Amino acid sequence: MNEKKYTVLLALCLSIFQPACQGEKLPATTVSEIDQKEMVLVPAGEFVMGTNKTDPENTHLRIGTVKPLYVDQQPERKVFLDAYYIDRFEVTNKEYKRFADAVQYTDLPANWVDGEYPRGLDDHPVTNVTWTQAMAYALWARKTLPTEAQWEKAARGADGRIYPWGNEYAKGQANIEIDAARQTAPAGSYPRDVSPYQAYDMSGNVMEWTQDWYQAYPGNDYQSSRFGKNFKVLRGNGYQKAGHYFLEAYRYLFHRTEAEPDEFFENVGFRCATPFIKPKGN
Repeated sequence: MNEKKYTVLLALCLSIFQPACQGEKLPATTVSEIDQKEMVLVPAGEFVMGTNKTDPENTHLRIGTVKPLYVDQQPERKVFLDAYYIDRFEVTNKEYKRFADAVQYTDLPANWVDGEYPRGLDDHPVTNVTWTQAMAYALWARKTLPTEAQWEKAARGADGRIYPWGNEYAKGQANIEIDAARQTAPAGSYPRDVSPYQAYDMSGNVMEWTQDWYQAYPGNDYQSSRFGKNFKVLRGNGYQKAGHYFLEAYRYLFHRTEAEPDEFFENVGFRCATPFIKPKGN
């Protein structure tokens, strides 16, 4: 997707939202009017984003990756965000089908056949979707994709934890690593993979598209030809069959990776976010 087309989409997104009144008390959960998904409140305030972690042993050379570990996730810093809501669960195949049928959307996920998702995967997260396909759903639902910062705060909370449940990794708590399901699981199947704000599957199941272009963080001096407006950021981790993404460095909630917005993958999906929308009549 070119930058001009993206800018038009984002402007449309922002035009449909009304911010909350200052000091207004917001409910902890809400149900989105269009897609009927439950959303959880992430209150206004600061959180810890990124990391100062380094890899002096150059582990990336042993595992065969080009990019050194952590270099694009530095520096650790505090970021203030206004209040927003984020989907409690990833968007599922059944929900994406409802959207596609409602608007006669024909650009369907790559693994669907004759307009239908694979049998038995109703409540599994939709996958094989491009960034554009994910944003199309979000706009229909009067939402948008979360920014990197929104995604990371919803996953980590305000205390800088590195997993949704804390700072110690334990196998079996998320659909991650090669000893887990090795395929998508129904949304919410791992009840311990839940963030401080009660958003599920942010550590595992599928990686998720975010709104942002892949660019250097403020204060980061790492040089990369991939920084710019050619790649969108993916956050979180997903189920694994093999490969380096099951390693510890890729499990942390501050981890980020990038992909072209027109690409799709079997372990990438999305969830939506929105600023608080004032109820009708207020």
